[in-house]
Amino acid sequence: MEGSSAQATGVHIDRVTQLQDSFDQQCQMLFSSLHYLHKKAGMVQTESKVPVTNQNTSADQPDEFTARSREIANDICCQAKKIDTLIESLPGVSTSEVEQEREFAALNEENEKASRDLSEATKMAHALLKDISTTLRTIADNAGKKRMADN
Repeated sequence: MEGSSAQATGVHIDRVTQLQDSFDQQCQMLFSSLHYLHKKAGMVQTESKVPVTNQNTSADQPDEFTARSREIANDICCQAKKIDTLIESLPGVSTSEVEQEREFAALNEENEKASRDLSEATKMAHALLKDISTTLRTIADNAGKKRMADN
């Protein structure tokens, strides 16, 4: 179960990263579409009393502009759907508050157990280190006594 929780957490983080990347892509798409619309839109007279006095020389032809605008709108809608799908796949979106609290309690208990295990392992390591140090000291003392006796 410990491996599955770590793996599930990694998946959740990956989804959040994907969501963040998708938001960034959509912002870029919106910025690019506004730039395109500003630069490539032809001037059209909308009010008979207000004439068009300055034409946009870099404007696309009306059919081309309409086709590209629809393509841009379609891309933005597809990106929005992708974001919705990612949001729906996030943990907690489809679970109740009680289920989320239960999962949190289980993860907290698992974390406390891991902390106790780590503390136990640390105590055991310190005890082994003390035993090894004592043994090495004894070996060194005995080697020193033997040299003195040999001389």
